[in-house]
Amino acid sequence: MAIADRYLSDDEELVHVARQHWTLLAGEFVALILIIGVVGTALFFIPWSEDWSLIAAGVVVAVGVVAALAFWFVPMLKWATTVYILTNRRLMMRDGIISKQGRDMPLTRVNDVSFNISLWERIMRYGTLSIQSASEQEGMVLQRVPRPQWFQSEIYRQVNAAQRPEYPSGT
Repeated sequence: MAIADRYLSDDEELVHVARQHWTLLAGEFVALILIIGVVGTALFFIPWSEDWSLIAAGVVVAVGVVAALAFWFVPMLKWATTVYILTNRRLMMRDGIISKQGRDMPLTRVNDVSFNISLWERIMRYGTLSIQSASEQEGMVLQRVPRPQWFQSEIYRQVNAAQRPEYPSGT
């Protein structure tokens, strides 16, 4: 995936890339439909025979566009720019639209990976992963991760591989 390739160093291999689950956008989609409905209803009830009707229609449409940007487009951009990357050496979280934030955790420092899945999240197949580190910094929390149990086991697989010596003793 091109978005993850730019974060890799020369000796790293990409293992898995995940975005937050699509259900994060369900509320934003409902908000967009409501905004379109309210704008359409307001335009329907504007008395078009009045002189000020074009100004009122312009204001209604402008308010609708601003509301759609605030309640649909910006959250969609946040979703699109939040990515969880697992390589053979580290776990990364990147997010941000204008200002970027990132967090890396070397796999050799991972102590514990736990998941939390509610009933609804289990039905929709996503959950929250909490990764504890051996360092003084607090761990990472990856929210709305698709297939969190699989991702947890994949992190453990990579942690075990990263902690194994590269060359067997005796060569």
